[in-house]
Amino acid sequence: MMDKNKFWELIQTSYKEANWETDKQMQLLIGKLSEYSQEEILKFGKIYEIYAKESEKSKLWAAAHVLNDGCSEDCFESFRGWLISRGKEPYFNALINPDSIIDLDMPYQDDYYENKDMISVAELAFNKKIGNDDDLDTYYQRMRQFELDPKEIFDIVDEISFGEDINAEWDKKDKESVRTLVPKLCQQYW
Repeated sequence: MMDKNKFWELIQTSYKEANWETDKQMQLLIGKLSEYSQEEILKFGKIYEIYAKESEKSKLWAAAHVLNDGCSEDCFESFRGWLISRGKEPYFNALINPDSIIDLDMPYQDDYYENKDMISVAELAFNKKIGNDDDLDTYYQRMRQFELDPKEIFDIVDEISFGEDINAEWDKKDKESVRTLVPKLCQQYW
């Protein structure tokens, strides 16, 4: 049964099986997820949406800005997909202190810390399940109609902790304002 624990288990298992290669992880995750029922896949998608929305924090955006040498709104959405695809512990730690990302075993040769594919994993798994990879409408129609139980939403959100200054203001033109928020990342990447 799909819940927040199964969500994180699928992500972590696919990441490990892919030998920490993002593209391979996404293919494995889509394959694993497509073995679930349509409703369970939709649930995975809703859980992802909650985690993505909850991580829409200013200080985390500063971290993405440093790691990607600049970061637009679309980039930040893909960055949050990347962070979620790293697993539960890195995600939760980054919401308390985005500078903790420096402690991840990251391939420094990567040009960008983004995972745009993570955003559409549930859609791709759903389409694989229904046997129509080109169907863009069915998944989104079903997602609009599908709702998580309010208790389940509360359980997901209640587990998340944020650092006190997670919404701290910063200015992309003022490196010092960014350096104050994520000094370790700045030292490594700037």
